[in-house]
Amino acid sequence: MRKTVQWMIAAVAVLAAALVPVPALAQEQPPEPPELRGFWLTTPHPELAIRPGETESITLTLRNANLPPQRASLEVSGVPDGWTWSLKGGNRDIGAVIVSPNATEEVKLELTPPTGTTGESFPIDVKARYGAETADLPLVVKLSDEGDGGLELKPELPALRGTARSSFSFKVEVTNNGAEETLFNLAANAPEGFQTRFKRGYGSEEITGLPIEAGASENVTLEVTPARLVPAASYPVVMEVSGGGANASTELSIEVTGQPEVALTGPQERLSGQAEAGKEARFPFTLANSGSAPASDIELSATPPSGWKVAFEPERIDMLAPNETSEVNVKITPSERAIAGDYMVAVRASGGSVSESQQFRVTVNTSTLWGVAGLGVIAAAVLVLGMAVMRYGRR
Repeated sequence: MRKTVQWMIAAVAVLAAALVPVPALAQEQPPEPPELRGFWLTTPHPELAIRPGETESITLTLRNANLPPQRASLEVSGVPDGWTWSLKGGNRDIGAVIVSPNATEEVKLELTPPTGTTGESFPIDVKARYGAETADLPLVVKLSDEGDGGLELKPELPALRGTARSSFSFKVEVTNNGAEETLFNLAANAPEGFQTRFKRGYGSEEITGLPIEAGASENVTLEVTPARLVPAASYPVVMEVSGGGANASTELSIEVTGQPEVALTGPQERLSGQAEAGKEARFPFTLANSGSAPASDIELSATPPSGWKVAFEPERIDMLAPNETSEVNVKITPSERAIAGDYMVAVRASGGSVSESQQFRVTVNTSTLWGVAGLGVIAAAVLVLGMAVMRYGRR
């Protein structure tokens, strides 16, 4: 019995020990890295290749870690003779940068080796002097002889012809021969007063840039609208495409043909006049050509009310040069039976591709002779009526 009790006590003790939580061993934490402190000048690609004649932009990053604001003066050395270079910050030439604590600033080093440059590689060194310290960044620039880079422009029709009111559309195929996709900017150099805009393919939305994959081509439409009063002549238009260090341009031509524009105005620039029934009245009209080409074989005609007569002096103008005017006498004779009032006479000038018409209002006044005759008839009627009253009134 005693052994059984001892065995039970031992079992309870083992169970209690299993239920008591054992403290977990503390996990060792890795030591924290020391906090960086200093000033650095870095670039993601310290060795790169560029093609002669093209501009390469190299990104330089200045980093300030846990230091007061630092003013860094930038120096570039080792650039070969004949190359052009500049340091850009915010699209402006710079020579120094201020970097705030725990901040970074980026600048661009632009390098352009001249066309025809030879050589394998060139060491170029960039220094940032801050306080009494200097951050140094060595670069190695190699010249690339790849012939498949750059841009190619192929206009479908390089020369178009039309009038000053025409809209000229040039279809140009733009090919990216580079090694990577690039966003290309579009620009057009046209004469003053001309309006230009770009569209993608045959779309309707206006664009200023276009992404093109490596080895791919895109169709671009350049629309050119001449100035309204531009003289007849040939005008050059240059389309320019740039991006990714590549530039290309193509010369286009617009031939603007002349177009006459005639305008017909009445006496003293009015379209109204007065006339008497049955009598001829003369009205001096002016015919002007404000277009860019002569107007020829212009005939004058009119559509008057029934019973009226309209004649012109002269009836025909053989030639009217641009910016010239010609006087035309319009002779209008209202009908003898026309009563007092306003009448409309349509006057036209037409010939070739021009046609101009105006509605001329003629106010007709009755003749004073007819007025006197009317008064005489009235007086005679009154006299006859009075005699009748006197004769028959006595009966």
